[in-house]
Amino acid sequence: MFISKRKNGYYYLFFQDDISGKRKMISCKSKRKSEALKFLKGYNNSQHSSKNVNFLLTVSQLQGEVMKYVTDNLRYSTTLFYKRVFNDLLRIIGDKHLKLITTKDIESYKSKRLEEVSPSTVNIDLTTIKTIFNIAIRFNLLLSNPVNHIKKIKIDEKERLAFNSEEVSILLSGIDNKDLRNIVSFALKTGCRLNEILNIQISDINFTDSTIAIKNKDDFKTKTGKVRFIPITNELKGLLVSIIGVEGNVFPFKNTDSYLFNKKGYKFNKEFISKSFKKNLRRLGFPEKYHFHCLRHTYITNLIKSGVNINYVKALAGHTDIKTTERYIHLSTDDLRRALESNL
Repeated sequence: MFISKRKNGYYYLFFQDDISGKRKMISCKSKRKSEALKFLKGYNNSQHSSKNVNFLLTVSQLQGEVMKYVTDNLRYSTTLFYKRVFNDLLRIIGDKHLKLITTKDIESYKSKRLEEVSPSTVNIDLTTIKTIFNIAIRFNLLLSNPVNHIKKIKIDEKERLAFNSEEVSILLSGIDNKDLRNIVSFALKTGCRLNEILNIQISDINFTDSTIAIKNKDDFKTKTGKVRFIPITNELKGLLVSIIGVEGNVFPFKNTDSYLFNKKGYKFNKEFISKSFKKNLRRLGFPEKYHFHCLRHTYITNLIKSGVNINYVKALAGHTDIKTTERYIHLSTDDLRRALESNL
C-alpha cells in the first residue's frame, strides 16, 4: 500500500483489495503530500474492501446519501436548507474525501461564510454540518465529527420586539385592507406564526370544543412537526364570526376545505402578506426593525405580563423548549418605573 503522485498533480492511494486480490487505486483528492500521507495513515484495507467502498465517499457522494435521508424524514423546507449547506460546503472546502476533512477546513468554511452572511446564519450552518457528519457516522461512513471542536460565534441577545397597546391601536386602525387587518388581529389574539395562520382551513375550526387545530398537511408542516390547539376566546370568536359570517345562528360552512384567509378561494402567499404588513408599518411611521413576527412576540409578552403560568404560555406558543419561552420574561423600563413608584 503506497501513495504516488500522478501526472494530473493529484496523489493516489494504491492498495490490494482483500477480496478480489486485485490492485486498486483511489484518488486522495489532494495535490498536497501532507494530506495524502494523512489519508494513507488513516487507511484500513479491511474497511476499504469492495464491501465497504462507501467508507471512501467524497462530500458530493455523501450529499446523495444524506439528502435521501433528509428527504424521507424531514420537511421540504429543511431539505432545501440542507441542499444549500452542502453546496456551500463544496464551494468552500472542495469535494474532499470525508477522511481528509479537518477542523481547519470547517474553520475556513466558518470564516468564509462570515464574509457573506450574518453570524446567526453561520451558527445555523455549523449546526447543520455537524448533523450531516453525525448522519455519516451513523451510516458507518465516518469515524469522527470534525465539527465537534468548532466554537460557534457568540451573538449578543437580540431584543424581542413587541408592540405596546397604543401601537396595536395604531396598527388596527391604520391598516386599510380588511384581509390584512383581520390577519394581524388574528395574530395578536393567537400568537400564531404567519405560515400557520395562512394554512388554517375551516375544517380546523371547532366551535363545539372552542379550539382551532394547527396541524400538518400535505403542503404545510408545523415548525415542531406536532399538532397544537388554540383555544377560541370570546374575542377570537367575534373575529371569526366577522370573517366567516353567520346566517342567523348558523355558520355557513359550505366548503370546509377552504382557507380561513383567502382571496377568491386561494390562500394568501406568505411573502405577500409579510411585505404588505411591512409597507403599512412604514406608512404608519414604525421603525424599520419591526416586522410581522413582532405580533407573535406581542402575544407571548402580554401573556407573561398578565401572569399566565409559563408552562401554559409554552403550550399556547407551541415552543418545544421552556427555555425559548423564558426568553420572553423581561422587564421593560415602564415595568421597572411602576415598581419603583409603587414603593416610594
